[in-house]
Amino acid sequence: MANIVCFSRLRISPAFSSIWKSFGGAEVVSSHLQRHEMIGQRAGSQVRHSSFRSSPEFGQLDDHPRVEIAQNPPEWKFVERLLSPVAVPVPKIHSTYPSGWRPQQPDATKREYFVARTRNHMLPVYMIEKFRGTKKITIVKNIEGDIWKLEQELRSVVEQAMRKKIFSHVNEMSGKIKFTGAFVNLIKNHLVEKGY
Repeated sequence: MANIVCFSRLRISPAFSSIWKSFGGAEVVSSHLQRHEMIGQRAGSQVRHSSFRSSPEFGQLDDHPRVEIAQNPPEWKFVERLLSPVAVPVPKIHSTYPSGWRPQQPDATKREYFVARTRNHMLPVYMIEKFRGTKKITIVKNIEGDIWKLEQELRSVVEQAMRKKIFSHVNEMSGKIKFTGAFVNLIKNHLVEKGY
């Protein structure tokens, strides 16, 4: 639906008013506004094409403005600070950290089993909920080496803390151990104390 322009409300000077009436001013102005898409169906809206088939043809290369490509402009440093880093940086070594986080010990890879940290330098111990939160399962991932020995050790730590028997499931192929219950902090603290 075309936009309606009320010409009677336009403020026109008396000198222009006589020219307006002699040349059929309303038709001239209306055609001018439509030609420049100031009124009509496409007025005030940008045409968006759904695919390259419905978009206009590119035409000749000389009809388009020239683009200068700079390889390493000095302004690129302002763009780089907005980009996210490609990899998580290695944390700086301190004696203590405000959050209580501790880095993995260098000799952890030489033991019978090894729990690799995530790319964010965190322990891969998670909890999932099933049956609308009525069943909680703690999962330890990224385990290499003797996974059965780690399972026995973690199960004994959790059973001593809870003072009851718990169920566990070992998936040796994917390097995961599952414990029935919410023991994330208990397992994380034990692994951190061991240097993982």
